[in-house]
Amino acid sequence: MGVTSLATALAASWPSSPVTVPVLVEADASGGDLAAWHGIDLHHTDKGLVSLAAASRTPAPAPVPVSADAWAEAGVEGASSAHTPLVNHAVELPGGLRVVPAPVDPLEAGRAVDMLAHNPGLLRTGRVVVVDVGRAVPGSAGAALVRHADVVVVLTDPGDVGHAARLRACAPILASLKEGGTRVGLAIIGSCIHSDGEVSKVASGLPVWARLPHDPTGAGLVRGEHRPPTRMRDRLAAWWSERRDPDSLEWVPLIRAAKSLAELCDDFSGLGSPHGKQREEEDLGVSEEQPDSRVVNIA
Repeated sequence: MGVTSLATALAASWPSSPVTVPVLVEADASGGDLAAWHGIDLHHTDKGLVSLAAASRTPAPAPVPVSADAWAEAGVEGASSAHTPLVNHAVELPGGLRVVPAPVDPLEAGRAVDMLAHNPGLLRTGRVVVVDVGRAVPGSAGAALVRHADVVVVLTDPGDVGHAARLRACAPILASLKEGGTRVGLAIIGSCIHSDGEVSKVASGLPVWARLPHDPTGAGLVRGEHRPPTRMRDRLAAWWSERRDPDSLEWVPLIRAAKSLAELCDDFSGLGSPHGKQREEEDLGVSEEQPDSRVVNIA
């Protein structure tokens, strides 16, 4: 399970409201996966990361009120106004999740991420933006984007010796983000025998927000590979196996964990929730430690 899988599950599980339209931006300079996963031909569409990066070079327009009818047509009921520029560059996946996919080509993706990092204003025209920056190499455009986030989730496997060493090395940099007002937390993958407190101690006090299960079904789901059974015999077998409605996703361990993490991040700002301090926008960066020792310079 990687960063893009978590970012997709997180965006898809974000608490909904009439004006909360989560958008997943795949800003991975090493090349994207979303287009390949979901069969999106970026060469024959005017949407995606390249389009967003090109638009970012010009000043973002002032917010334009959007009619309730227009939002109803988009599947959002009860909204009278919203910021729309970011959504204009997103592709809607089956199920309704809106994504801004990156090109597969690392050179093309890298140029687009660099351009967006220098002009990140359009990311603030969305209500909830989940940004997948992949491995934030020190000094890279992805690392620069992290500095514009309100909440940062770091995906790590502290049960692996190499991951643990990298987590220890980059912890002071991540802690500096926290000191600057950014919410920073860890999402643990793999079988880690250490307690949350022990992991947090290694990571300069950064809290553990989630432990993600090994879940091939959930990973296949976010890649667009999972389909509910259709034949009655298969549906009965699925129900008997899981004791759950085969059409529901609540029983999928990855989705359940991502939903809890999304609700936690949402609580930090009150966005999409009737309680707490309301904010106009939130960027959520999802990153992973860079295996290179230069990770100590990651923002």
